[in-house]
Amino acid sequence: MYKYVTLATFMGLLSGCGGGSSSSSTSTQPTTPPVAESTTLTLGVSDAPVTNIAAVWVAFDKITLRASGGQDTVVDISSEDGSKSVRLVNLLQYTGDDIHQLFANQQLEAGNYTWIRADVVNGDSSDYENTSHVIYKDGTYAPLIVNRKGNDGIGEIQLDGFDLVTGTNQFVMEFDLKKSLVDPKNNADIILKPRGVRLENLAQKAKLEGSIATQLMADCEVANASLANIDNGFEHAIYLYPASIEAPADIYYENDEPSATGPIATALVSLNEDGTGHYEIAFLAQGNYKVGYTCLGHIDNIETQDANFTLYRVSSADVTSNTQVNFTE
Repeated sequence: MYKYVTLATFMGLLSGCGGGSSSSSTSTQPTTPPVAESTTLTLGVSDAPVTNIAAVWVAFDKITLRASGGQDTVVDISSEDGSKSVRLVNLLQYTGDDIHQLFANQQLEAGNYTWIRADVVNGDSSDYENTSHVIYKDGTYAPLIVNRKGNDGIGEIQLDGFDLVTGTNQFVMEFDLKKSLVDPKNNADIILKPRGVRLENLAQKAKLEGSIATQLMADCEVANASLANIDNGFEHAIYLYPASIEAPADIYYENDEPSATGPIATALVSLNEDGTGHYEIAFLAQGNYKVGYTCLGHIDNIETQDANFTLYRVSSADVTSNTQVNFTE
């Protein structure tokens, strides 16, 4: 176990050494503050994807961690080859339980931390090579913006409250893009809402996955034919809720906070070669959930509650380390 001495501890030790008259045998010896336990942190990013977008590039500038005592530790992040001052990461390359590592084995004090904050360089249409942006499947670009106070071109993703244990720690920032990306009307920018990002401890997390029968997906489309998008398509998706939610709803925000009845995580359904659907949601706390399947993900506008949105099937799940929930009928 490695330990290190803080400046306050070091000064306390010095105060008991030479430099004054000798003390009597009855004098009180100075109390040495406890030595802080050291630990290491490895941090990565991953995401749950969205449709109609080919790439979501986030330009990470630095990571700041604030300990409960108010001390800040800043970790600068540059490109992996050192050629850029920012780390550009295409989140869509790291879906499910795939992770892009931002930094590894950063030495810190063990204990409680008030928050961790990722500073990102907001999008600039004149400099996509060094700023955050999205690329649509038709090849067009749009700046990606994380709003914050001030207008200095830097956005903040701040996630609150976590503990680092003695030894090693591995965390991931999980970007649920369906919950966090907003395409405002009459605006060329795409907004990324930090409330759609979760900080997860890999040592405590589980994965949920499963299949959806081909016939069930077809039945959902028939039942909702009037709600197909302009090219008669549907977005098949899985919505995950706490087991306590009695009336699961779509994604929407109230006063810039996620609705209490909305999902805590989502996943797109991909198609297997045999036509069945498959989904996975990683980095979940073990526990009881409701798992909903829908083919109406395309009508879910996170800025409003969508009256036509429904879940076609809902199942209960006790999620442990790796759990399967299949929708067969």
